[in-house]
Amino acid sequence: MQVSRTLASLDLVSEALGSGDISFKHASLIAGAAEKLREKFAGDAQQILVAAAKELDPARLQVAVMHLRHCVEPDGVLDEANEAHERRVLHLSQTFGGAFVLNGQFGADDGATLQTALDALMTAPAADDQRTASQRRADALVEMANRQLDAGVLPTVGGQKPHLLVTVEVPTLLKRPGARAAELEWAQPIPAETARRIACDCTLTPVIEGEVYGSRKVIPGWKRRALVARDKGCRFDGCDMPAAWTDAHHIKH
Repeated sequence: MQVSRTLASLDLVSEALGSGDISFKHASLIAGAAEKLREKFAGDAQQILVAAAKELDPARLQVAVMHLRHCVEPDGVLDEANEAHERRVLHLSQTFGGAFVLNGQFGADDGATLQTALDALMTAPAADDQRTASQRRADALVEMANRQLDAGVLPTVGGQKPHLLVTVEVPTLLKRPGARAAELEWAQPIPAETARRIACDCTLTPVIEGEVYGSRKVIPGWKRRALVARDKGCRFDGCDMPAAWTDAHHIKH
């Protein structure tokens, strides 16, 4: 309704819309700018935006409208940006089925920062990569978190560097029938196969009859260096990831 009322005072926009030279989306963008700028929406602004609307798609016209508002009313645009920043939110919750659901909203600069980081990790897929763009984006987000954890630069939690904690019994690691599921901190129990995948490149802390023994790396530093010298990078067919970005997973757990 507000768009219709504003269009009544924009003769050039109404004429272009009626003749089919611009779409309703174009008209609503111009009307929105006129409504926000009010008395500052004067002079040649309407003529310039109608001419632009005839040449540009709505997304590009939106950029032109924002440039106009920045020129005419910079403080108002800044207020809107600050309000958008205050609405930032991120929800991460686990379903009863064990999956995690991520939902959030960010301001323009924070969202662009996140997009830039994800794009850097979403390298061109290999020829046989069947993942969708959404799946690759999800994998990139997890990879970004893994790199932060592996780098050891995050603040300590409970007196130690944050890490993924899996509690698993020996029969589960050995894939023995009837073995219990593994327990993952912050999540529901996970299948034995998932625990074995995580365990093949981890720091192992044995707990035997309640007594804790010294931790050790399953892949110690010297073995990691030997893998880098031998393989020079990822061994997966079609993957060109450098050695520094790879995990020292076993072919067989």
